[in-house]
Amino acid sequence: MSYSIRTYILGPDDTLYRLASAKFSRMVEDPESHRLERFAGQRVRMAEVTVEVRDRAPRAVVRLVYEMLGFDADGHLDRATFMRQNMALAALTIDPMIRRLVKEDKAVVDASSRFVARGGSWHPSAALERAILRAALDETSCKRL
Repeated sequence: MSYSIRTYILGPDDTLYRLASAKFSRMVEDPESHRLERFAGQRVRMAEVTVEVRDRAPRAVVRLVYEMLGFDADGHLDRATFMRQNMALAALTIDPMIRRLVKEDKAVVDASSRFVARGGSWHPSAALERAILRAALDETSCKRL
């Protein structure tokens, strides 16, 4: 058994486009050299799906993450915003654990990370989530970028 991460970008009309994980990594690492002209000047929805794979076939979805991606006028990923939102999301996860470890009980909570992280996420309708799950499990095909 192994795991596979599948990345999907959704067009304005909810069309699913599969983006190879390696290509997405290159877009994040070096946005100037890797662009998606189709999404130039847009803010689009992304779904990252972790799939359990057995005998080279997807068997189950084990994790779903919904994020927003911004692209400049030339189709380059807005890396700074993407990284800021992901750091805020990580802070939301880590901060409560650290406070428990040091037994710190704050009366005032810094909610800035929560707002930054929330700006980088979205929630699909039930029908759209089913379409994403079906694509991730290879039950339906989708266009590739």
